[in-house]
Order: sequence, then C-alpha cells, then structure tokens
Amino acid sequence: MERLLTLLTEPGQDQTRPCHLITVVTSEAASAAADLLSSGDYALAYPGTSILYHGVRVSQERPLTADWTSLLVQYLRESDTTYATKLAHKIVDRFMFRFVTSKEHFDEIRQKSSEYMTDLDCFLSFVSGNLSLSAKRVVDSSKARFERYQELLEWVMKKAKSRGTKTDAEFEAVQIKAIVEFEVRANKAKKDWSFADGGIASLTDDFFLLDEYLGNYRSGFFRRLCLKYGHFLLEREANEDLDKLPEADRVIQKIEMASPLLLPIWSFFVAFCHALQHGENDLTATDAAWLGLIDEIIGDDELPCRRLAFEYTPDDEPSDEEEQTNGQEKAAETEESPRPA
Repeated sequence: MERLLTLLTEPGQDQTRPCHLITVVTSEAASAAADLLSSGDYALAYPGTSILYHGVRVSQERPLTADWTSLLVQYLRESDTTYATKLAHKIVDRFMFRFVTSKEHFDEIRQKSSEYMTDLDCFLSFVSGNLSLSAKRVVDSSKARFERYQELLEWVMKKAKSRGTKTDAEFEAVQIKAIVEFEVRANKAKKDWSFADGGIASLTDDFFLLDEYLGNYRSGFFRRLCLKYGHFLLEREANEDLDKLPEADRVIQKIEMASPLLLPIWSFFVAFCHALQHGENDLTATDAAWLGLIDEIIGDDELPCRRLAFEYTPDDEPSDEEEQTNGQEKAAETEESPRPA
C-alpha cells in the first residue's frame, strides 16, 4: 500500500505535479485499504460501507525471545506512532472542516448544559450524536489519551519550570524525574503498586506520550495550522485588530493568539489518530465522515462536505446597466398591471 501510494503521489519524470488522487470505498476498506482511502486528496464512501482501522501488525515465524520481543515492541510502537502522525497530516483539513462547520451549534449546546464547555467539548457532544457505538469507543479512548496529555504536561511543566539552557538529554532527565513523581502520586492509594510490577511500563508510555505532545506543539506544521485556521477560531474583533497590523507582525500575533485555541483541538485530533492504531476499530461511512477520515458520503445531501465549498460560486452582482434595465422592466410591469378598483 505504501509503495502504491508513493507511486501515485510522486511527481512525473518531467516534474509535473502529482495527480489529484480521489479514493472511493464501495463496500469495505480494511487495514491498509482504510489507510489508502484516507490518503486520497478527496475520499468518498458509498452508504453502508465498512471501514476498519487498526495498528501495525507483524507475522512471526521465528521463535520469540526476550531480546527479539523487546525489539518487536520498539518497532511496533514506533510504527504506530509514525502511522498516526502520517494520518494526522493527511486528514487534518477534513477534521478542521468538520469542526469549523459545526461551530454554529456550539452556543445551543452550551445553553443546554449546566457545566462550562470548551469548543472541543461542544464539538464532541455534537458529533457523538451521529456516531455508532464502535466510533464512540474510539472517541472515548481519544479523550482519555488527550486528558493524559493535559495531566502530564501540567505536572511536568510545573516541575521543569523552563528549559533554559539545558541540553536535550538534561531536559529529558528533568521530564523523567517529574514523570516518576507523577506516577507515584497517581498510584499512592494502590498499596501493591510498584515500578518493578508494571509501573516502569507506565513511565515509559508517559515519557513517549509527553515527547509526542511537545513535538506536535513545537512543530512548524502546528504553526501553519494556526495561520490557516486562526481566522475561524478567533472572534471577529480579534480578526479585525489583526488586519490592522503590518503583515510580518500579523503572522506572529496570529500564531500567538490562535495557538492556545487550536492546541486542545489539535491534541485531541492527534490522540484520535493514535486511538485508531489500537484494537479493532470498525467504523461506518457516517462515522468516518463525521470524524474527518473521509470527505463525503455519496448521495448524502445533509452532511456538509468540502466539495460543495470548493464548487460554490456566488451569484454575479448585476452591472449598473443591468440594474437600470431591471428597474425599467419592473416599472413597465407596474404600469401594465391592472389597478385595484
């Protein structure tokens, strides 16, 4: 699948641009086929189709040893992370389109709730009403991973305070020490808990989870997302103030203003892409559309899709001559129409 996708998305030998890749599932797309489906520039699904996502798998013919098993664990972890990151980059525009077009419902959702709800809370509440049980389990798993991000980051940043002039290794040492304290505090009530008995695995998972989170936040890709979608996340007054700034200052200021608004959405989205790599996630076409894995369900006229946004062209405004002609025609129709007695 990776080789096919590479061939399809490479420039031609004369350096012509790659073709616009449209992918379609007619009945079932599972495993590599599901990833290929989401890799299209525009992805469609027929109603009633099944789309199955899961993590990387390896068939083993050789006997397993401790050394070989350790290498396999590392390989599978890195492969799942790589695929989750690739998936996030492929479908982020679909996910953000779904988020932006759902914002008009957020005020209504907040009015019905007795608790404070963030934009992400509102979005998940709105989307969940359209998902199957299998898709809801993926969302719940994503939320748990996202909340783990938040807890870890808050604790570690409080302990680390600032990076300062520390090298990568020195800063990682501070992180590991903070994570050790975090795990001890989180498991204080469990009398039989220890690092030797499963705790070291949690520490390792926490380290890679935090490293992934910080890497996503610091990436140039995230900053580009801030510039691309900041306008939709900021209030109208904020956008008007930004428009008054010189272009160079506007870019910096937009990233700073949009970053705290986009970060929780992006973090949940990355957690969602990771959740798809765990277990068997059998989704419907409707699930895939609402969660940004595909663009459109063929024949569904109710769900907003990017194609309609691309194809939309506003009606041409009439010229002065046309307006004058229209006015004369209306006046003539008024004179010709019978007057009431």
